[in-house]
Amino acid sequence: MKAYAHHTDEELFSLLCNGEKDAFAELYSRYRSRIYAYALRMLGDRERANDIFQETFLRIYQQCTNSRRTVTNVSAYIFTTARNLCLNAIRDQKPTVAVEDYHQVVYQPNHENIELAELVKTALELLPTSHREAFVLREYDGLSYQEISEVTGQSLASVKIHIFRAKEKLRKILAPYLEENTEESRRKSK
Repeated sequence: MKAYAHHTDEELFSLLCNGEKDAFAELYSRYRSRIYAYALRMLGDRERANDIFQETFLRIYQQCTNSRRTVTNVSAYIFTTARNLCLNAIRDQKPTVAVEDYHQVVYQPNHENIELAELVKTALELLPTSHREAFVLREYDGLSYQEISEVTGQSLASVKIHIFRAKEKLRKILAPYLEENTEESRRKSK
């Protein structure tokens, strides 16, 4: 796998499509944690996220080895595959979330952060899917607006609007908690 570390994603994909199976291991190592975290944030269920994660990489591998296709943005291609699988899973079944599962991917919580993480998780679930998806891809996965546009198939303007509205709604939902927490901190510091 180290022999492939210096290759770009696109080069790895091309190598894989040309029969070099070991290139897949490098792509997998580059994207595994991001794709799993994305699926978990979108679905809120560890088991379903793991299924989507595995299915994503299985499809990438099969598509490449079966079609010998060229991909110019491998990151967008992988996220689009994961996105489509997540949207199908959301459509097919309403998610149930174990708070502990959500925290394990986001961060290892201390006692002070558990309540806030629960509120953020709940607030994310209250967002429309298009807003939640754009927000998660931007804030948690670090994709650019252009990459999100490619992944979701939406215009750049729509992506920006979804992210803006997601942030706006999250601020409204979390404002009472944050105000209460700020006031409590002020009282303790006096």
